[in-house]
Amino acid sequence: MNEQALFTAAASSDDAVVGRQGIGFIDGSIPGYVLLMGDASPETVNLIEDLTRRNILVFVISDDIRNQLTESGASLSWDSKVVHLNPQDALGFIVRVAQKYGSTSSNDETLNYARERLRGFTILLGEPNPEHLTWAETALALSCPLLSNAELPSSVDDWQIAGEYRPAIGGIHLPEIIQLGIEERGLQIHVPLPELPVAYSPDFAGQAVRDEICGACLSGVELVVIGEDIKDGQVSVVGVDLDAAADSDQSYAMLIEVSGRAMQPDFESVLERQIETILNDTDGIVHRGQRAIVTTRVHQKAIEKGLRFHHLGEILHARLHNEFGNILNRVQVTITTDPDQIRTIQERAQSIYQGRDERLNSMSDEDVDTFYTCNLCQTIAAGHLCVISPDHPGVCGAVDWMDARAAVSIRPVGPNKAVKKEDLLDAKLGQWQSVNQIVAQESVGAIEAYSLYSLMQDPGSACGDFECITAMLPLSNGVMVIDHTYDGMTPSGMDWPMLYEMVGAGMPVPGFLGHSKRALQRDKFIAAEGGWRRIVWMNHALREELRSVLNALATQAGISGFVDMIATEKNALSEDEILSLLEKVGHPALMMEAMF
Repeated sequence: MNEQALFTAAASSDDAVVGRQGIGFIDGSIPGYVLLMGDASPETVNLIEDLTRRNILVFVISDDIRNQLTESGASLSWDSKVVHLNPQDALGFIVRVAQKYGSTSSNDETLNYARERLRGFTILLGEPNPEHLTWAETALALSCPLLSNAELPSSVDDWQIAGEYRPAIGGIHLPEIIQLGIEERGLQIHVPLPELPVAYSPDFAGQAVRDEICGACLSGVELVVIGEDIKDGQVSVVGVDLDAAADSDQSYAMLIEVSGRAMQPDFESVLERQIETILNDTDGIVHRGQRAIVTTRVHQKAIEKGLRFHHLGEILHARLHNEFGNILNRVQVTITTDPDQIRTIQERAQSIYQGRDERLNSMSDEDVDTFYTCNLCQTIAAGHLCVISPDHPGVCGAVDWMDARAAVSIRPVGPNKAVKKEDLLDAKLGQWQSVNQIVAQESVGAIEAYSLYSLMQDPGSACGDFECITAMLPLSNGVMVIDHTYDGMTPSGMDWPMLYEMVGAGMPVPGFLGHSKRALQRDKFIAAEGGWRRIVWMNHALREELRSVLNALATQAGISGFVDMIATEKNALSEDEILSLLEKVGHPALMMEAMF
């Protein structure tokens, strides 16, 4: 059978059937098709059920398999997505669908459309014969690789296939053959949400779970990585479950391993940031934070209704498949409350986070012509928007310029948008007309101007997912910086919860800024006000954590001993006490112009 025979078969296809059934390939309800041939076996019926459960259209080519299905009472019809056709008519149907919906004007365009949009593969059960191999080789014209549980003859080594696929793979363990075909051809399989004991809808994003109704108060680390030898859909729960964690603070770790032909390390953090959005659609769950500062609060009533960790893993498996099926084919989730496993995942995560953060060390805003927006958190902070550049990471710290660029490449229409850096308004503030325009648009007018480098004039807004807060200290002519772990009072007269309530509402507050620890490592952090030189007070733990980073910035600027000039709660808790210390050490903030 040659390519011309396929077009001859296409011409004789029933256009009414092509119209009714072909539309499924276009709207995505049918992700692909399989040419099933070979010998009937006890596994055949289960294999077909696995294919149709994924909405894959099955063309039964062999009479032997057709007879087995008929005897078993199985339905062979277009409605059941199991159709008995000879190989020429099956492939002709696919070609005719390409002609009808691809609006192609030549045979080459038709074949290219069929290869790229109507994705299929061939499954051969049992030992191949010359007729099987002839059919399978013909299907290569539509980029259908041959997959078989039998060893294939050496003659297939000379086969050629359009696209970056292996033309033939033999000796496959039968339970793995469907998943391998899906991955080889990049089929985007829709995975239904699991049956849940609670409601699930975007309407629940933004709900609150107060202390008195919190059944499980979780805190921990979440990590998405490319995995090897993972089992799609496997959800493992290690340690106590939600019901056992009730009425207590519980540490946990979540490891999501993914794989796919198009999956890249740069996409890991993009998927990681989706965990919050996905879980917050669950009635009774409030997820905040990212990386190693995650908090998840679960309503007592949700636990009483039967909500458990495995439900969260199943939700993540389905949503990641359905929204990112263009890059991944397997999703495996592990949720653990076991202290040893938590520690292992934390150590692995910190190493990976550090590697991600170091990618931008040699880049600055001057090196790029495009910035990115992120409105992912508008479900919890209406009007909030981040503008992300090499020198200005997202306030959550989990999305930097490279992450946003990767997100746009995965989903051009999504929470991240590219914005050209055009029409500079103020270099000191870091304001561009193009940025202000998209900010006004994306915030629905809530924010009209956005300064990337200023604390005082048009600072960016913050959602609830930030690690640090910077606030002005007028008497000291400087700023203080605290992180979420500090539970004492600050020289501003406010503690973290009070500052958080002010800053985390999603609207800009001049003089106050929610941000990540990463932001403090950039030379342009509040550069309009003098940058890191303005830092006169930090909580002690944060100061020591960032000592090497701040010392490196100060050394480069010719200032020695800068970190020790910064007061902490150990030696100052009022602005008067800070000012006295600053005068003793000659802090550079005292020599700078007034902040306002």
